[in-house]
Amino acid sequence: MHLDNYFQSKRWNVVDILRIPSRPVTYYDYIDIGLSKYSIKFLNNFLSSGIYQHQKKAIEIFLQGNNVCITTGTASGKSLIFYIAAIEQLVKKPNSKVVAIYPLKALGVEQEKRWADSLSKAGLNVKVGRIDGQVPMQKRFTILKNSQILIFTPDIIHTWLMYNLTDKTVINVLSNISLIVIDEIHNYTGVFGSNSAYLFRRMQHVMSLLDCFPQYIAASATIADPNLHLKKLVGLDFKIVGPDLDSSPRQEAVIRLVDPPRDKDLLTTLSEFMEFIAKNTEHRFISFVDSRKQTEHIASIISRYQTKGQVKEEDDEGSLNYDHLQKFNILPYRAGYEENDRQVIQERLSTGTLTGVISTSALELGIDIPFLTLCILVGVPHSATSFYQRIGRIGRHSKGEIVVVNTGDIYNESIFRNPKQLLNLPLSEGALYLENQRIQYIHALCLARHGGEHDQVCSILNMDETSDFESPINWPNGFLELCKSERIGVIPTELQNIKAQAGDDPNHTYPLRDVDTQFQVEYRRGPEKRFLGSLSYGQLMREAYPGAVYYYTAKPYRVYRVKIHSRLVEVRSEKKYTTSPQMLPTLVFPNFTPGNVYIGQKYGDLIAVECNLQIREVIIGFKERRGPNEININYPLDPLSGLYFDQPRFTRNYFTTGVVFAHPAFNNPKVRCDVISNLLYEAFLMVIPFERRDINFANDKFRVNLGEIAEGDKFVCIYDQTYGSLRLSGRILERDVFKLIWNKAVELAQNDENLDINLETIEILKQITNYSLLESPINLSFETEQITNLDINRFVKVIMPGSKGLDVKRDNEEFFIEGVFYSPILKGLAYRGKHLSEKNSKCDTVTISVPIDSLKEIPGESKFGLYDIETGEIKEIETYT
Repeated sequence: MHLDNYFQSKRWNVVDILRIPSRPVTYYDYIDIGLSKYSIKFLNNFLSSGIYQHQKKAIEIFLQGNNVCITTGTASGKSLIFYIAAIEQLVKKPNSKVVAIYPLKALGVEQEKRWADSLSKAGLNVKVGRIDGQVPMQKRFTILKNSQILIFTPDIIHTWLMYNLTDKTVINVLSNISLIVIDEIHNYTGVFGSNSAYLFRRMQHVMSLLDCFPQYIAASATIADPNLHLKKLVGLDFKIVGPDLDSSPRQEAVIRLVDPPRDKDLLTTLSEFMEFIAKNTEHRFISFVDSRKQTEHIASIISRYQTKGQVKEEDDEGSLNYDHLQKFNILPYRAGYEENDRQVIQERLSTGTLTGVISTSALELGIDIPFLTLCILVGVPHSATSFYQRIGRIGRHSKGEIVVVNTGDIYNESIFRNPKQLLNLPLSEGALYLENQRIQYIHALCLARHGGEHDQVCSILNMDETSDFESPINWPNGFLELCKSERIGVIPTELQNIKAQAGDDPNHTYPLRDVDTQFQVEYRRGPEKRFLGSLSYGQLMREAYPGAVYYYTAKPYRVYRVKIHSRLVEVRSEKKYTTSPQMLPTLVFPNFTPGNVYIGQKYGDLIAVECNLQIREVIIGFKERRGPNEININYPLDPLSGLYFDQPRFTRNYFTTGVVFAHPAFNNPKVRCDVISNLLYEAFLMVIPFERRDINFANDKFRVNLGEIAEGDKFVCIYDQTYGSLRLSGRILERDVFKLIWNKAVELAQNDENLDINLETIEILKQITNYSLLESPINLSFETEQITNLDINRFVKVIMPGSKGLDVKRDNEEFFIEGVFYSPILKGLAYRGKHLSEKNSKCDTVTISVPIDSLKEIPGESKFGLYDIETGEIKEIETYT
């Protein structure tokens, strides 16, 4: 049955059919470039007709001694440029090393053989070696010593190579690198990109000590401003070869935009569609979804069809057998899988033994997956970069088909109202923020701590390891100062927990792909133990909170205990139930005190402020679906059920930045602030297509008087979800972007028939757009009352007893203050009280003491006082006006 027949029989509406036309190939001669005889031999053996225009231009630029980046589309032959550059460098410097960095292990594995084949065809007797997490430790130094082409992931450079700088083999490699290749640079975004930017500079710092200054070549999907992105990522200048020079061939692609029926839940409908494809067509497909949970749940539903009548669910319960990864013909794929499980799925993909794979963006990258003929996009990607990367997985050797499914949210409805927008999406932008102090300090610890990377190299070179720290590298603002502070032991309180967790091993404690240590999921059955992936704190709140049913490779597990401070999630086998957290509205605590406001402006009655925020996410229980039945389970959990959580709420507090909007009309009870914040969020990501995982939205109310703002006034907020912030949300206040977003929000509000919105809310959006935004902005400042004539030797500002703060040395857990006192043990003032997790019957007789600098106030919630050191009295003060 053809797909169109399926859509018709199942009442799917084909909204439109778009076509991306084919492009004929144009070849160019390479004899006139000035290549060595080895490169000519490679090209003669590899090609029959010539090279593409962008390949020729990139090689010419590289041979002139420039760093170069190629930003053409998928399957356009960017790797050939890498091989030529490496051959030329090895001919010129026969004893040098070439380092090729790929963001995924799978890419490195795939490229290892291609590098070896290419050098062999060039007639060079050069060994290629790959080192990543799956290469045994005892083999790594041998590979380093014997290989001239070294393939790494950034992660292994961070956790192993830079960790072993006292080894002379490592030093020899870093002293002799002539070329560094960085592939898929568009993937270096958000936390991973920001961390990698510091890693690349740490490498440069070490190589500068060794008098080594290699040339760089990079490749990327087409992004908005590759020059700016590369400058932030690597700190160097590059020449760009863009898609305008791409003369490679392209197959025609047919795109169907479809609206599924709404009589079932979307995941069940999608599962039935994919199961039909597997059983009734010749297609091999890849489906992209935008969340880990969707990936798992769809694959789990399909697995029921695949095992129907074969294995009873209870027979499989409690089994550590993972043969389902070999047995099922449709599997999930996402980040956070254990290495062995990921390898099994990737092997089946590359050999064509899978009918389909359901993936997050993890498979957007240039892994070559042969045999795929159909791409299913569950939801419209937010950027042209992501869209073309996803559909580039299919149709590499023949015409491909693409199905785009309307998920029914605000963004998808907007695109489906005018389907041709799909081919004109904005290019993605590099979301790097290098001033994030947590990220900076992690890398300051790696590089500049006593005994760190700098000192290790200085020791090898017999150089003086002074307390002064200098570097010729182009570091972001604030980093060198933080390195020097670390050298002399003067560290801000909020960073001390990072140092305590890191000990002498920050390289392993803090991975590149998060600003915090990951949670490990552990499954035990008798003496046997198995790890089931890893999660960030944010993912924990969505997937693996206490009592949740957590899915891993389509198999369900019950979370029976979460150990926050040891970063461990303990699970047991469970039936195929599903859970969703019952969350209170997100609480937002804007900090308008001096030094915490980046921009404050007023447009008529509209106040817009970018500032530091505290975010509190609270789960009070969960909903559990068992077949057709749904039950609500509230915290605390009953230990008799084998689930262990004795608190009324499971909470995450973190610090970030965001943009707060306030308007008198928001206080009208008929105005839906929740809808306004959602519309602004969707509009923002349509104008600037950042990753959804990096940005969020909320609405709340002010808890104190702030100049023109009264306590209780409502506000809406768009904020960064990254701990410490990447300051992506601040782009909203750029003048042109600001107007575009509000106008787009009005357009969405007026045209989305499925949106739950009333006239009062639409009117206030129109009022702001038609009147407030026409006014010239007035700069705002939020002054706080200054305490004058204060004897700083006698009085200390403290959080009042009966109030609370966040303990930055204990994962920002809330601490309820019972008293303030001088502690001889802590040698200073301390708070007496309990953490949130200690407010239970077990701890009734327990009192905890913490130093006063361990607590951070909660803006608008913490009450302050002045502690008199002489008398021990505390006088309450008002800190906001």
